[in-house]
Amino acid sequence: MRISLSLLLFLFSFESGACQFKKHVSKVYSFSGVTSVALREMGLLTNPVVKGISVFNPIQKSEFSGRRFPAGIYLSHDTFKELGGGVLFYDESREINSVLAPISSIQSIEIKTRGLNPLEVGHLVEKELALFVQGCEKEFSALRMKMENSAATLLQQTPQDRSVVYYLGGLNNGRPPEMIIVQDGVVKWLLQQKKIKTYPSPLAYVNWSAKIMHSMPKNTLHILVKDSGSEGMKNLVKEKNYWVLTYPGSLVPGLTQLEAWNYFEVAASP
Repeated sequence: MRISLSLLLFLFSFESGACQFKKHVSKVYSFSGVTSVALREMGLLTNPVVKGISVFNPIQKSEFSGRRFPAGIYLSHDTFKELGGGVLFYDESREINSVLAPISSIQSIEIKTRGLNPLEVGHLVEKELALFVQGCEKEFSALRMKMENSAATLLQQTPQDRSVVYYLGGLNNGRPPEMIIVQDGVVKWLLQQKKIKTYPSPLAYVNWSAKIMHSMPKNTLHILVKDSGSEGMKNLVKEKNYWVLTYPGSLVPGLTQLEAWNYFEVAASP
């Protein structure tokens, strides 16, 4: 009887006590960018138990050869049948909640990161994943350390008291997006650390007002943040009054967002 290489590797990891999914977990789908990144960092994304991820996750083709789903409300009824019996991680969404509510065959885990800073996101994902994996203490520790080091580097690189506005997406016919990031992810964390000053709002994301924008300091830096996802594109371009930052996972809370902001500081330095 012929045994596939992936099955041999799975059996070896199971017997050796290495980081792996628990026995009762037979299928895992990750439509959450945060979860997919964590699985990649822990070496679990290539485990045969992981059957699919979202096309929007910042995972390149070389990092995952399985199926990529359009995710969310765009999934067909037949696709949800395919997910039956599996564990599905997905980012916070009312629309997806309503679609999944009547489907009892899928163990769905909603990853609620809105309003959390990067390190809080890391703790949340570790807590959720810990229910389905075993022998992963070393991997969890390494992921925490990587995030903490990236956060420490960002603190060192970010100038004190910078006035900055972060826009959600790129230019559209020369105009910046209407939505900006305020009390969420890296932006919230930099505010908490008193490293930056930004658009005044208690909301995680808000549509900006021209009146308020004009009241901000003239040296305010305007950064448009684009997530290149699975394409993996990384660049920083100056467009008149705006910096356009493109980075895979730049809009995914946690590790990749920290890395994107560090990339900006290096690329923008003289």
